[in-house]
Amino acid sequence: MNATFQIQQLWQYLGVQDDEILIIRHYNQSDDKDEFLIVEATQNGLTITTTDTLPELRADMKFQIVQQRDSSGKFIIPSVTQLINDKVSDY
Repeated sequence: MNATFQIQQLWQYLGVQDDEILIIRHYNQSDDKDEFLIVEATQNGLTITTTDTLPELRADMKFQIVQQRDSSGKFIIPSVTQLINDKVSDY
């Protein structure tokens, strides 16, 4: 599944507001390292920025962070289906 599409689905499922930032930790296989995807709402839709470290945020900045590991222990961009399944299995 396309990563941008997955991120858009996560944004909607989590109910991220336009004044919030969504931070997703994931493993970049081609660079062999963990990265953070910083997702923000703009007039042109969602803007996705990649950084190696967790960004410093202003004290008044609202955000949500998502991190999930796959069976090999690497961070992934979770699918909404997986989040729903995990939520159900927690009960």
